[in-house]
Amino acid sequence: MQYKVTDQEIRAAKTPHHIFNINIIFTHLFISMIVLEIGDTLALLLIPFISSLVIFYLYHRKNSASVQSSWFVSAHWTLAWRRGRILLFSYAIALAMVALYWVINQIFPGGFSMNDFSTDNSQTNLGKIITLYFAAVVIFIAVLITFTQTGISIYDAGRGIMDPAIEKWVPRDVNSNEALGIGSDEVQHSNTKKMD
Repeated sequence: MQYKVTDQEIRAAKTPHHIFNINIIFTHLFISMIVLEIGDTLALLLIPFISSLVIFYLYHRKNSASVQSSWFVSAHWTLAWRRGRILLFSYAIALAMVALYWVINQIFPGGFSMNDFSTDNSQTNLGKIITLYFAAVVIFIAVLITFTQTGISIYDAGRGIMDPAIEKWVPRDVNSNEALGIGSDEVQHSNTKKMD
């Protein structure tokens, strides 16, 4: 649905999506490259920690935007926070996978190791490697989906567009931005008027 918005509201509505994408680019691209170069597995925990801090900032701003900003701007802050929740959920799944591996490794120590066939009889812990790869895939899929959706939301904010389903979380009132109808470049929803 397209809404009547000012240039200032358009800029303010794009802000949470820019913050979200910068968070993804900085933490999941640059920091992960640095950590993988260093080779410290525990340092990988920095990525979800820093990203979670940014997502909780989005949550805090969502709450203050609902009081201080227009409905359109508040709806975009809420949308960015809801996308952040997807990332938090992927972090929780990855953490659960690592915790499950840790428990199994405590019960059966060395059970997932393979001999390196070297002269010093060293072993590679296959369970650890497989678990970390699967945890990384879960997070990667969430990052890919949310990054793409957020790019679309930046475009929508610039055109004054917001999915009317957001009204479940950000109810409209008499002071909300005026609904103009559905533009020609939007997905058609049932029971909505179409712009001329």
